[in-house]
Amino acid sequence: MSESHPLFVEADEHRHESNDNPLWQESTLLHWYDASQCIGGWHRIGHEPNANGGRAAIWSFLFDRDGGWQYRRCGDVALTSADHLATGFSTGSAQRFEYSAGTAHWFIDDAGVKAHLACENLFPIVDPFPKSDALAAKRFPNHFEVAGRVTGYIERNGRRIEVCGYGYRDHSWGPRDWSAGMPNHRWFTGTLDGKLSFAAITAQAPTGRISRVGYVHRDGRIQHATGVDVVVHMEPDGLTHRGGELSLRLGSGELIRITFRARTGVLFQRGNVVSVEMFCEAQSGELSGYLDAEISSNPRAGIGPVLVALNAATHEGIAPFAPLQFGI
Repeated sequence: MSESHPLFVEADEHRHESNDNPLWQESTLLHWYDASQCIGGWHRIGHEPNANGGRAAIWSFLFDRDGGWQYRRCGDVALTSADHLATGFSTGSAQRFEYSAGTAHWFIDDAGVKAHLACENLFPIVDPFPKSDALAAKRFPNHFEVAGRVTGYIERNGRRIEVCGYGYRDHSWGPRDWSAGMPNHRWFTGTLDGKLSFAAITAQAPTGRISRVGYVHRDGRIQHATGVDVVVHMEPDGLTHRGGELSLRLGSGELIRITFRARTGVLFQRGNVVSVEMFCEAQSGELSGYLDAEISSNPRAGIGPVLVALNAATHEGIAPFAPLQFGI
């Protein structure tokens, strides 16, 4: 662990006491993919105790490409004392997170879909943001991430699917302003065969300054990147993309290059922040796996509604699985 980063402990996996800052939030998320079955998901719980009497934000997405369905939930519910779990968080009965015995557990029960997903860390939790980065320190004052092995099941229409894949999750707490998002950001996280895990982040501050940070975990060692480059092949909607490539330069001079192709996507919005999560199959040399290529593109800080998202789910509830559609 770099000396510039805090050392997180297992207690940090649990809920933290909030303060009276009106922007206080605490959130945890997981995205995961079972490549053998083309099944995956993206789940986030965000507690905002001082917002409109207390709100619990919920972003949730599940897809079964071969089964032909997908589920999405984006919104919030009233935050109650029942959502404050001893070892985690919940958003009513729709989504719950608990951390126990070294494993992160997610439970989904909504719109006729039930799931239990368990994620076991591949390495110690890490903060990818240098403390010298003012943009990251302001937006993510307390934050860690980690890749993991995901097992569990999904049930729908009486059919139970056992899943086994990889995932990536994070946990953040502190003030966050959802009314003033970053003009642009890219956050690519994932793992290849469980042997190479990574985060690559570029973010543009309202001042125009661009931050570039990242790390890789390989051979039992975390290495922070000295250089990061991310590129996506954008669709005409200016929101979704078909995939792209990322490069991380390590201190040794080694360049790690990962190419990826989108398989499905989902759009989430909170306040004026609109993020598109694209699930991608990824490759680097002989290693293969997946990553979530999250982007927001809002250079003029517009606040109008999203009119079209070509390759990301925007519906509520269950819908037929929507394959990606390209121009020709």
